[in-house]
Amino acid sequence: MTTPKLEARIQKLEDIEAIKQLMYNYTYWLDYGEFDTALDCFTDDAKIDICQRGGAQEGQDSFELKCDGKEEIRKFYGLFIHQRDRFTASHFLLNPVVTVNGEKATGIFYLLEPTALQRAIWGHGRYDLEFIRINGQWKISAFNFEWNFNSPIDEGWVKTPMVLI
Repeated sequence: MTTPKLEARIQKLEDIEAIKQLMYNYTYWLDYGEFDTALDCFTDDAKIDICQRGGAQEGQDSFELKCDGKEEIRKFYGLFIHQRDRFTASHFLLNPVVTVNGEKATGIFYLLEPTALQRAIWGHGRYDLEFIRINGQWKISAFNFEWNFNSPIDEGWVKTPMVLI
């Protein structure tokens, strides 16, 4: 194998690891209420689209949220109060699938999330993300998340597949 080909393979592996680390850091900062630091993971023109897989069950409202740009994202995160000194949420990222193509990349991650904002809830869903490298740093440019469930622990996801908090 030639040196340029080997260097390209190593760069791709380093990019994949950098993107995974970006997501791990992002979720850590969310869990500890460091929203300004978490916001730095996004491009200025990033878009967020969050929805409920399959829509709402009969008699329930469907959950859907869209943000366009960092300021709208900041307002969205301002709705949640995660505290550093007490447990409120823990974002567990699972099964990362990252594909790098030059200065852009895509990523799929699953989320398993216990939360305790107003009551105990288990959440699960899938991130479908787009990344771009800006000045040598990977940033999230498109953030799509689909909830599979977000359910009170005492009710379970079969009985109550989706609550907000």
